[in-house]
Amino acid sequence: MMSTNMWLAIIALTIFYYFCVRPMKYWRKIGVHQGHPSWLFGDNSRNIFGLECFITTIDKGYKNAPDKRYFGMYMFVKPLLVVKDPDLIKEITVKSFDNFADHRDIMPVEADPLWGKNLVQLKGEDWKFMRPLMSPSFTSGKIKTMYGLMSDCAKNFVNHFKNRNEMSIELNVLDATTRYTNDVIASVAFGVAVDSLKNPDNEFFQVAKRATDLTKFWVTLSAFASFILPGSIMKMLGLRFFEEDVRNYFFKVLQDSLQMRKNSGTYRSDLIDSLLEAQSAVRRDNSSRQLNDDDILAQSMIFFLGGFDTVSKLLGFIYYELAINKEVQDKLRKEILEVSRGSDGNITYEAIMKMEYMDMVISESLRKWPIMGGIDRICTKSYKIEAITPDERTIIIEKGTQTWIPVWSIHHDANYFPEPEKFDPERFNEERKKEIYPYAYNPFGFGPRSCIGQRFSLLKCKILIMHIISNFELEPCQKTKIPLGLFKKAFLVNPEVDIFVNMKKIS
Repeated sequence: MMSTNMWLAIIALTIFYYFCVRPMKYWRKIGVHQGHPSWLFGDNSRNIFGLECFITTIDKGYKNAPDKRYFGMYMFVKPLLVVKDPDLIKEITVKSFDNFADHRDIMPVEADPLWGKNLVQLKGEDWKFMRPLMSPSFTSGKIKTMYGLMSDCAKNFVNHFKNRNEMSIELNVLDATTRYTNDVIASVAFGVAVDSLKNPDNEFFQVAKRATDLTKFWVTLSAFASFILPGSIMKMLGLRFFEEDVRNYFFKVLQDSLQMRKNSGTYRSDLIDSLLEAQSAVRRDNSSRQLNDDDILAQSMIFFLGGFDTVSKLLGFIYYELAINKEVQDKLRKEILEVSRGSDGNITYEAIMKMEYMDMVISESLRKWPIMGGIDRICTKSYKIEAITPDERTIIIEKGTQTWIPVWSIHHDANYFPEPEKFDPERFNEERKKEIYPYAYNPFGFGPRSCIGQRFSLLKCKILIMHIISNFELEPCQKTKIPLGLFKKAFLVNPEVDIFVNMKKIS
């Protein structure tokens, strides 16, 4: 009995060493700087237990490798190469794109087909098939046709507050901006007209909040599990992003909209129309690949997630910065009113796109508060990084290795952006933006895998800010937390508390 127990203990310790301890030496073994990962959890132990935001963990590693172009970390037992050097970022995202063509599986298609089929998650030939079908939906010309739908949502938003009796309104910014982005996405991506301020309990908004709550324990567990479990196991365990009733609700909304358009010939110049055009084009080509309704729903959902949660948070940070930086707000209002006078009060798409200071304010907001915090890539072909400094070795990045571009850390690096905690839109004026080191400013990614919806997201922000600043003065209130930090239990860039400001009516 003693002999049997001893052998079982030896086998258990051997397995533990091989799968939990040995992997933590990977980077050090090939000559890459790394920190002090925990067994099994790697560098994620504080994230798992809600003690630290993932972006903060990456930033600590960034600061602990001050003279390195890259360094190693571990997502549980899997190695993660964090690339700091903008020149190397250019190599990975543009020049050597074929070696880093994919994103990692956040949720395998076997576990959650609705998530796994979206453009961000598609890989290889599937991505190459879908990207050109989606691209026409996000050209400047196509987005211009959506301007009216977005503007209507912004006007509803502003009128809701203008029609209130109070001269000064204490606003929970994230709650309000989430309702605005919900209405825009409902209109543009699903063909549904809703007013979530007037009807706060509307079903579309309530289901949307559930679909985009990425701080839920189950969603966080699913995200981290995807690093170590195959899709078949995640499916068996029922780990997924979208609950079945959420998926069914959005599928029914989409199906009803598709059927209505097919029956009536209605054309709204929105995302669904663009996808229907792509679907028809594929059918005419008699391609072996087809764009079915599930594919359309998957693209609508990633468009929804990208435009609902991230844009509402960006708008929240813009509100916050304008409220505590009055001189910036006043200068922005002056530009808006000048453009408005030149357009007889009817600001067109062309007029809003010419607002230079507006661009500067939003660019600086994305610099200080990059919503995604970082960008991932999977090495799809082995890649050699040549040594260029005395303390480096030439290394081979193996196929399947995860890489991470630490956007938050680079944007807050004083070597690239002096006084990084200062909100300074003048960094992006015509003269000074030429001084920004290429590929150091990276809110949407670079190369073929850059964010396809960035024009749409930026326009959505500009329209609402234009209407708000024209009619209200923003200022801090008692509930405004200054300075604002990051929420420790989030994977991405979330404010640590709700953002509150006062909105004072301007006569």
